[in-house]
Amino acid sequence: MQQAARFYFLYIAVSGALSAAYPLSLPQAQNMMFFKNLDIVIANQEYCKKDYELAEAKSVWYPSVDADGVLSYQSKKNTISLPIKAPGFPSGPLEMGVNDRSDLGLDVSWPITAAFVNIYNVKYKSIAMQVKSAQNAALKNQLSFKLGALYFTWDFSYSLMEVQKKLVAQFEETVTQLKNLQAGGMVSASKVLDAQAKLENAGVQLCAAENQTDSLRTELANFIQCPDSGISPEAYAFSVSADSIAAIDTLSLNGYRPELAALDLASDQLSVFIDILSGQKYPNLVWTAGYHYGRPELNMGNDPKYMGYAMTALQFKFNLYDADKVTSQQRQTQQQIEITKRQKQQLVNSLNNSIKSAKREFFRAQRQKKAAQLSMEASSALSRDAKNSFDAGVTTALDYLGAMTAEATAQCSVKQALFMEKMALLKVYFAVGKDLKY
Repeated sequence: MQQAARFYFLYIAVSGALSAAYPLSLPQAQNMMFFKNLDIVIANQEYCKKDYELAEAKSVWYPSVDADGVLSYQSKKNTISLPIKAPGFPSGPLEMGVNDRSDLGLDVSWPITAAFVNIYNVKYKSIAMQVKSAQNAALKNQLSFKLGALYFTWDFSYSLMEVQKKLVAQFEETVTQLKNLQAGGMVSASKVLDAQAKLENAGVQLCAAENQTDSLRTELANFIQCPDSGISPEAYAFSVSADSIAAIDTLSLNGYRPELAALDLASDQLSVFIDILSGQKYPNLVWTAGYHYGRPELNMGNDPKYMGYAMTALQFKFNLYDADKVTSQQRQTQQQIEITKRQKQQLVNSLNNSIKSAKREFFRAQRQKKAAQLSMEASSALSRDAKNSFDAGVTTALDYLGAMTAEATAQCSVKQALFMEKMALLKVYFAVGKDLKY
């Protein structure tokens, strides 16, 4: 029984240690995301697939070597009828060869014109890899932006929860003090009940803050594929000044965005595809050569022998009329190039608006932070004065509780202003196309 009890307490201790929260910084969360996020894993696999497609395109430059063999049997031999009857020859058809045929060969083939046109195909596949690389960089930036927004929201919620915890602890201390005063006949029961009601309301708000924080923590852990949700945020601040934000140009920096680079590369790729389509109008030449060894099926002798023989051929094919099929495909591709250019302009306009909006949000958050800090200083001073007055018996406990609530509200306003400033900076970094590396 004692061993079972010791085992139980050991299990509780180990479980508590494993479930204890540990700090997770934003750079650590980003590193986890880069390695474990399924969207990034799939994007990397698609890039590897593009690499294999490029290797497949390059294979056309080299001849193909094939070994082949055949073994066949037919129930009747081949026959031939002589048009002229001669003495000593049978009057009916003559049988030739044998019933079975075997052949073993080694053939080499090389598509001459296809290998020439394949230069454009290889270039097309090579640009496709560059497009995918730019798209992957854009995906990482998009997911990093989402991670930053989620992390800052979680950190903000965690900060509000800590402020609420402190407020509840202060309320509990005050209620205990009031109960002691009530026991001495210095405070009425109604005062104690009012204080307990405020404590209960603060506890309800703390429970809601804890639920919100836990929900955000779980969402973040799932996003970065973190196996343990027992994590807590660490403070993170962007090292940037207000002057550098004001100096950001909404036009020149847009060219560094990987999304825009991907669209430019897509236009180049479509231009190469037009050249590939032009290759369909060229004559198609395929050269083949090989050496075979076997027993032929048809032979004038009664007992055909095994023999070796070489062969070579040049196949020619040239399309004379296709009802403008290739020309129509080229025109479609040219229209797609124009569409891609318009899509890029749409994205540039959207990013310019995002930069302007994010800059306004940043400066507005800075002003709000300054006002909130002044308000917090005033509320802290008022709370200290209210505590001194309460201890001296000059003011009521409800006034002191109200002062503490006002101080906590001011602290939350400062946390909110810091959160808005970080979110505005995050939006600026994302809009100008900077590499979001925390």
